[in-house]
Amino acid sequence: MAFQSLYRRFRPQRFDEVIGQAHLVNALKNAVADDRVGHAYLLSGPRGTGKTSTARILAKALNCENLGADAEPCGECNSCTSVEAGASMDLVELDAASNNRVENVRELTANAALASPGRRKVYLLDEVHMLSTAASNALLKTLEEPPGHVVFILATTDPQKVLATIRSRTQHVELSLIGADELAAHVRNVAQRAELDISDEIVDYVVARGAGSARDTLSALDQVVAAGGIPDDRVSVDEVLEGLASRDVAACLAAVAAAVAAGVDARDLAERTARRLRDMFLIAADVDPGQLPAGEIEALRELAASVGRPLNVRALELIGSALVDMRQAPDPRLTFEVALVRLFADQPVSGATAEPATSDSSERADLSDVVRRLEALEQASELDGPLQRAHERAIELPGSAEIASAVAALQPEESAVEAPEPAEPPEPPEPAEPPSPSASAPSGAQAARAALAEARGETPKPGPPEPQADAPEPGSIPPPPPPPAPLRGPSAEVITTPAPLADPTPPPPIEPPALAPEPESALVAEPAPEADVPEPVGPPSAEAGDLSFSLVEERWSDVLAVLAPRARARFQAARLLRTEGQVAVLELPNEVHRDRCEQLRAEVEAAMARVLATEVGLQLVAGGDDDSPGSAGFADATSAPRDDTIDLDQLRDAPPDGRSGVDRITDAFPGATVVDNDGSM
Repeated sequence: MAFQSLYRRFRPQRFDEVIGQAHLVNALKNAVADDRVGHAYLLSGPRGTGKTSTARILAKALNCENLGADAEPCGECNSCTSVEAGASMDLVELDAASNNRVENVRELTANAALASPGRRKVYLLDEVHMLSTAASNALLKTLEEPPGHVVFILATTDPQKVLATIRSRTQHVELSLIGADELAAHVRNVAQRAELDISDEIVDYVVARGAGSARDTLSALDQVVAAGGIPDDRVSVDEVLEGLASRDVAACLAAVAAAVAAGVDARDLAERTARRLRDMFLIAADVDPGQLPAGEIEALRELAASVGRPLNVRALELIGSALVDMRQAPDPRLTFEVALVRLFADQPVSGATAEPATSDSSERADLSDVVRRLEALEQASELDGPLQRAHERAIELPGSAEIASAVAALQPEESAVEAPEPAEPPEPPEPAEPPSPSASAPSGAQAARAALAEARGETPKPGPPEPQADAPEPGSIPPPPPPPAPLRGPSAEVITTPAPLADPTPPPPIEPPALAPEPESALVAEPAPEADVPEPVGPPSAEAGDLSFSLVEERWSDVLAVLAPRARARFQAARLLRTEGQVAVLELPNEVHRDRCEQLRAEVEAAMARVLATEVGLQLVAGGDDDSPGSAGFADATSAPRDDTIDLDQLRDAPPDGRSGVDRITDAFPGATVVDNDGSM
């Protein structure tokens, strides 16, 4: 008898032999026992988790002649033995990866209505996600309403690629990877049934190689048995992880070089390293990885403590990115090594260990950096003279000493920052005259002026009286607006603008210029330089009074020249009717045109003010709204009216013409030749 693989020889034949999928087994057994089996199932999960085996067991249970009370097939009747031998007509298996065309699906649906020897006919479509879109659509109708004796079982490892319309017509059951303990017990059971003598080390090795897949685990066991034991030259990722724990990049690169020299693919080594880092992260977080034996968990826990969570997470990120880049990399080993070098770029090398930074030390380090930056900013600002003294006064604000003391308390002893002692405030200067009883407390502007005067070494002088909230007396000039807020420099110092000095004696109440002259002691501020105003296009108006009709009519072409193209096009048909004071009345052809020109009226007013050197207002009217005569030649609409009246008595007949029609045609077309109907010239 030919040799048969262990996973084929010991494939589950009953529901209770399926391991790790209790939720699926219980659901199918209850459905068979209660005769509530659905017409379509979708089984999805990783490879080697029992999708195809469970579908075959269900086909046996639906057609078993001696079905037990526990819904388990007997395995001895003709139906069960034919299913196990692969010769049953009640089970039709179709590999959708190679039969993914529309023709294959049409043949399947056409034969679905045919009867079979058993009670139920089961169609098993493996890797159903490989069906083309057209083939999937061809399956929809039969899958939704199959014949009463037909059951569809679809199996896939990638359910996201299955059409949503197919998933909605089936009962979707997800299968999961098998735990390490269950796999170890299964390996020992298979070894006992196959009369194999294996050690616990071999069991742990094949379970780790299987990674949750029963088929991969038994295939690894086949390989170990054929090799006579665990290969001695196998390469582990433990050397790479030990290099990570010791922060030694040279050790990691040497471990990669040794693995590649032993024949291990660089991508496979990177995948195993990432998988082991993931297990270490979960173990450090007190989470069971699920596919590791109990003895290996403790070793990984100690290794995870040595590596540390930050380095573990960083290694997962970089190696994961390297795995993506390896798909197109010409040398995957180089990509893996570059990821390891980048991992140690900010870490101590050559086995140097560093204590993990506590929250207190990191806080102090951050605060020291802030203090150094503040000192650099103060030195770069180069404050001197009055600004330096104003900066010192800003430090004396209430609460600054407490803040500096709190900062110093957080510093380490060797780099403590002393809080500046607040200087004694200078005595306020005595006023020249006692303030009036109605005077209020000094405002911010007055305090700023006093501080600046003191910084300059001058005697502070009181500024003008602050405006009162009461309404001004009739005939008086409203008080000026309050001064702007003080500016702040790059180092947060207060920079005040010097105010014009005034006489110490308070000025008399401000009255209109015609009634009360200006005080002689008042200092007249220099007039501010006039802003650059664009010169008008034309000379200013000679008249100082109302707007001149002739001037507007004369300069209208200049106004149109300075307008934007859109405004020039709309106002081209305007007609000047009259001027009223400083308002020019323009007539537009109709109301629609007037409304469109009204949108640009402000632009035209600005252009006229620039050209005429005076403020001009516009009033736009539609044609017929105003009966003013207007100006001739201002627009096309100002031309003289046409007289269409015709006097019949003044009409005279044309002189008689004795030419024939042919002569007139030849005269109209010189050089033409007359041809008769028969073609002769």
